Amino acid sequence: MLELLTIRHAQASFDADDYDQLSTKGELQAERLGRHLAADPGYTFDAVIVGAMKRHEQTYSAIQSAYAEGGRDLPNAITLAAFNEFDHGAVLSAFLSKYPDHSSLVAGRMPAKDDRGAVAQFIAAALMAWAQGLLDDRLDESFPAFQHRVHDGLFELIQQHQGRSRLLLVSSGGVIAQIAGLALQVPAARTIDFNLSLMNTGLSSFHWRGASLHLASWNSLPHLAGADGRAMQTFV
Repeated sequence: MLELLTIRHAQASFDADDYDQLSTKGELQAERLGRHLAADPGYTFDAVIVGAMKRHEQTYSAIQSAYAEGGRDLPNAITLAAFNEFDHGAVLSAFLSKYPDHSSLVAGRMPAKDDRGAVAQFIAAALMAWAQGLLDDRLDESFPAFQHRVHDGLFELIQQHQGRSRLLLVSSGGVIAQIAGLALQVPAARTIDFNLSLMNTGLSSFHWRGASLHLASWNSLPHLAGADGRAMQTFV
């Protein structure tokens, strides 16, 4: 049996010009996760894979540093663009231009960033429209193309690492949601809910047995438990 542990990247910089950077809170989340994993001798990995995005690499760098501080080694990461997140900016822009009168918008614009509830509704509406194929004429990557990219990357990964017991993948919510959708065989639109439920540095695990993928655990945050930890839990 092959085990795949996935980590959604730590909090990115939602309010900055460059989203693809860990925020100060994100750096702390990643450090806490790293210390948690490094303290448990059961968390050893035969190979580590990261998406080719800065937030993926920065999250893993913090984990690797925590292992080094504890006198433990982790493999150098293998970077695979197959596990890059979809272009969420393009999806949101396509939705804005096609549905300027949608109820999730404020005078045809995205809600204010500090209104997190309204922003979440807007993002959910845009992603659902993308999953339903309603934005295909405005995007370079359709939802099925994104699914196929992730699935192809996963199967290639499994094939390359047959015989190894545990892999670690650091990626994004959309990617991990597609892996879960494959394991559970749910409709494509359901994976949007999976994506939106994933928290930063959330741990999920999958088992590959025979010729099938199984979901073993989802979105756990043992390193962000307790009152101080809950204050650090984020979805961005």
